[in-house]
Amino acid sequence: MKRYIQHEYLKVSHFTTREWEHPVHNHNHFELIFIHKGSGTHCVSGMNIPYDGPCLFLLAPCDAHHFEITAPTTFTFIKFTNVYLHGTGNIRLQQSWNQELDQLLLQARQKRMITAVHRMEPLIQLVAAEWKAAGQENSDTVFFLLQALFSMIKQVADQELLEASPKSGARVTHILNYIHEHIHQADDIQVEQLAELFGFSKHYLGAFFKEQTGSTLRDYVNQYKLQLLENRLHYSVFSLKEISHELGFNDQSHLNKFFRRYHAMSPSAYREQVQG
Repeated sequence: MKRYIQHEYLKVSHFTTREWEHPVHNHNHFELIFIHKGSGTHCVSGMNIPYDGPCLFLLAPCDAHHFEITAPTTFTFIKFTNVYLHGTGNIRLQQSWNQELDQLLLQARQKRMITAVHRMEPLIQLVAAEWKAAGQENSDTVFFLLQALFSMIKQVADQELLEASPKSGARVTHILNYIHEHIHQADDIQVEQLAELFGFSKHYLGAFFKEQTGSTLRDYVNQYKLQLLENRLHYSVFSLKEISHELGFNDQSHLNKFFRRYHAMSPSAYREQVQG
């Protein structure tokens, strides 16, 4: 399996092909793959997913994939080769970008293909056109167009999940979405706050959440925060102090203690291992 490593922050490509020429490969970036038309099978991380355009695939870092094309297919690939934006000089923009990509990573794990994409196609085409016109990956226009695209993807993916869930499943989906969106604000996801917000008693919320997800509320929050922390250490250039502040830890010592609960090493050692 060949591993492609590129160094651009962002790469956009648009093309039509009758035959997929690339071997199975994985990478260290996100990919949004928009299929405008065509049909075939997308083989991604052990799953064979039939496609018939238009549709959108979300790939997370380290996914392995290739296409088996049945009918000529028109693709737009949007690749983020440096997952967490750094260097804009605006910390709030960096944090907003991080949180958008956190959501994208979660959705890539939950749902590989999105089919309700007709409203996205003009925006995809605009991203490709602006990237080509700018001739550089750090265009402010492309940056904000991508944020709009992420928002649209989240809206559609959430709606598809809700429609596929029974009534009780829809309630827990709302709770999960709230946790994901507020994971960086520790006070907002305390059990007392969640119970009041969603109309449960404190004790019934815990029982309901465990019944619906198979996990306690605290374990779910900790595991999700651990995923975000691992992603930051793997893909970002933020310092431990910056990561600690952004993910809502009291201080760097608190971050270290939390991380060692799940890994037999410090966050610094883990970063050296995965980035080395």
